[in-house]
Amino acid sequence: MFFGSDNTSGVHPKIMEALVRANDGYAAPYAGDRWTAELTERLRDLFQAPDALVYPMVSGTGTNAALLAAMTPPWGIVYCHKTAHIEVDERNSVPFYSGGAKLKLLTGVGSRMAPGELRDAVIGDSGDDIHASPPAAVSLTNLTEFGELYRPAEIAALAEASRLPLHLDGARFANAMAASGATPWEMTRELSALSLGATKTGAMGAEAAVLFDPAYQEAFESQRMRGGHNLSKARYISAQILAWLEGDLWLELATQANAMGARLAKGLAEIGGELAYTVEGNLVFARLPRKMHVKAKAKGAIYHLWGPNTALAGDPEEPLLARFVASWSTTEADVDALLAAFTD
Repeated sequence: MFFGSDNTSGVHPKIMEALVRANDGYAAPYAGDRWTAELTERLRDLFQAPDALVYPMVSGTGTNAALLAAMTPPWGIVYCHKTAHIEVDERNSVPFYSGGAKLKLLTGVGSRMAPGELRDAVIGDSGDDIHASPPAAVSLTNLTEFGELYRPAEIAALAEASRLPLHLDGARFANAMAASGATPWEMTRELSALSLGATKTGAMGAEAAVLFDPAYQEAFESQRMRGGHNLSKARYISAQILAWLEGDLWLELATQANAMGARLAKGLAEIGGELAYTVEGNLVFARLPRKMHVKAKAKGAIYHLWGPNTALAGDPEEPLLARFVASWSTTEADVDALLAAFTD
């Protein structure tokens, strides 16, 4: 009953096999290997972006920070939702790596940014006042940190509203793609940069920084080097992502995780849970009475109580918010066991 995070699952066997194959013999360092060259061409084809630049990375936080630091000057503003990972979970890394750029937080609707609010914020910050910080970039997360989905038309609306370079934190990009039914080109056509994450969807530890706008190449490569992310043995990252993409394995694994998220959401609602956000992928946020959490935790269920009130001691009827995350390896039996832990 492991629903704490999609980081808790193991590595898919096909990806592990690819790592073993990549371990045979010698290869040029610092992304000069054949795996990284092949990955670059593979992602260019996938996104229909012949000029895209691809860099193997090991950390989503490092990828976000290096990309956004390349996209904004130290005095610029990066707009994001108030619940964005770069704001809540990355220890101020974007302002640090950029040398001072600030994040401006938007309330949006649910966990997604709203075009009107973004447009008003950008207009309000625009002008020739040397005392003020100017707009520089927009960062959105898909799936969001609360499991909601941006569809291509919604991303296009944000691009139109801001008229700024767009970065997408794609730690759960595969889940977003599986949920949307869109093509990779449709989902990324408005972007200047993508943090493409495979770690949460079956890889051992593999991310890719994708620059759709080559104008950021020098700035990004400098940030990557200074941040310690110019990987000596990049072939092991590229080999993972190639195996992840082969035969659409990435979509297969994300589809499984999303299906288990939907099964869990349905089951929680049936036992009296209140869903706090629209369930569009593998993340489920739901409120249940404290007594049910006590019962499930006592039976070994692993998930996170969420927000300021997470104490298991207190009014047994008080609803407590919790986050549940299904992974590529979550089964129907896993979901059913968790639901039974709340009620049996």
